[in-house]
Amino acid sequence: MRFKLTASASAAALVLGFFVAVVATAPPASASVASQAAAAVRYANERGYRSSIAVMDTQTGAFTGAGDYNSTYASESLVKVFIATRLLMTGQMSGWNESAAYRMITQSDDAAASALYGRVGGDGIVDWIEQALNVPNIGSGPPSPGWWGATRVTASGMVRFYNAVRHRPAVWNWLGNAMHNATPYGSDGVYQFFGIPSATTGFGVKQGWGNDNPQGQPAFNSTGYVNGDRYAVAILTQGGTYGTPIANMLTAQAKLLMPGGKIANDSPFGGVSSWSVHGRYLTVRGWALDPNALSSGLRIFFYVNGKPFTYVQTTEPRGDINAHYSATGNHGFTKALKLANGANNVCAYAINVGAGSNTKLGCKSVPLNGSPLGGISSVTQKGNLATFTGWSFDYDAPHTALTVVANVNGRFAGAVGSTVSRPDINQAFRGTGLHGYRISVRLPAGSSTVCLHALNQGPGTESRLGCKTFRVSLSPIGMIDSVTVQGSQAVVSGWTFDFNNTSQAIGVVIDRNDKHVAWGPTTIERSDVNSSWAITGKHGFSRTVQLAAGANELCVYAVNIGSGGSNPLLGCRTV
Repeated sequence: MRFKLTASASAAALVLGFFVAVVATAPPASASVASQAAAAVRYANERGYRSSIAVMDTQTGAFTGAGDYNSTYASESLVKVFIATRLLMTGQMSGWNESAAYRMITQSDDAAASALYGRVGGDGIVDWIEQALNVPNIGSGPPSPGWWGATRVTASGMVRFYNAVRHRPAVWNWLGNAMHNATPYGSDGVYQFFGIPSATTGFGVKQGWGNDNPQGQPAFNSTGYVNGDRYAVAILTQGGTYGTPIANMLTAQAKLLMPGGKIANDSPFGGVSSWSVHGRYLTVRGWALDPNALSSGLRIFFYVNGKPFTYVQTTEPRGDINAHYSATGNHGFTKALKLANGANNVCAYAINVGAGSNTKLGCKSVPLNGSPLGGISSVTQKGNLATFTGWSFDYDAPHTALTVVANVNGRFAGAVGSTVSRPDINQAFRGTGLHGYRISVRLPAGSSTVCLHALNQGPGTESRLGCKTFRVSLSPIGMIDSVTVQGSQAVVSGWTFDFNNTSQAIGVVIDRNDKHVAWGPTTIERSDVNSSWAITGKHGFSRTVQLAAGANELCVYAVNIGSGGSNPLLGCRTV
């Protein structure tokens, strides 16, 4: 009725004559764990037993399962770890409760379990644990009220439960200690060191044995922690003959799972934190750690399209990694790879130290077609003039300025060379020279779309840098600057122009009390207007109108010269 757990790792050596030592296709670190777990389950199945095995690396979260590891088995005494966990999480682990719980875990004492079962919610304990630890698929309650030994558990749920406990000090400190102090014999005199305890050392276990399943068959379970508590292991087996035969079966399975007394996964682990592409350069950042060399840096080898490419040492400090895995030294890395045009499948491997095998940290597909890169940094519009700034860069010509072309509604509207200094682009893409641009284009009246393209150098094609949609008034714009009364006359001054032809003078009509009293074209040079709107021509007006007795409302209209517009009111004044 009481049991323990363990874990394992894989081994393989790689040699590469060019850089140091490595081979192109290193097997995943979990390969041997999976094969050993499968062999242990197969061994039991071939002898008429139903069995499932699960292993979880509490450092990396890697999971391995064999057999029907998501199906339920009678927990027997495994439910006792749930009882202890709830006592700990609800502040009830003290006094008599604590002494009884310690016997329940270390000696698998049934009387203690029965006394405590009702204090932690009874048959609802599995549901409570799943919710409290956020661990799904642990199992379910017993088929009959109070029959705690028949509580249903899965191998996968048990190792995920143990993994959650391992990272919760308020539970782990007590429960881990109790599991590490399990006694060879249970309080009922049964030898409980079958399975994991007979296959390894330094274990922390909770075992289970009985026949509390619907079939009435023997059900023996061995679960807990191995490899210095790195791995959580669950071996659940049902069938055969009660007592020594099934106990020996679990021991044989545990030895198949842990050849040499440990989970064989001594391989490095880690990951790629980011892949950043800047032109032809791929910058890879990540970390790697070898369980056999927690204070040593590792070599990280990179393969491109299956061939060795380059390598880097982990020389960057990663305090987060050291704290999480109780390691020292530098375990972070950054490497920039200069890639060729075409398909590039880049993979990073951590090179193993001692037992184990090289570990693939990740791969990234980086297709490069040789076309320019770039973008639009800013867009401003003043009337019918749109101005773009941005950058363009061709990694086939990293020191050459590119030509940027502007199209308005699909038609050529202008081109400019990259003549603006952009040190940020040079730094990011490892180039030199000028890679910034500034280009202005005239917009037609109405709605229009401007697209910018960078012309290619070398292999590839031109690249679209981006598009922007604008709207320019179809009608003239302008305003009244002043109305000056001189006796019985008033002088009305202002400016106006039409975006349909910004260099052409347009007509101005002045109404007095809704009657036309003056009209004519814009004839005055207005350098301020031309400068502000980047146009040419004469766009100012000044007209003298006769005033009538009483109030005079003077309104000025601009005369449209294009299609689709109107004659807009520039403003009114009452004198």
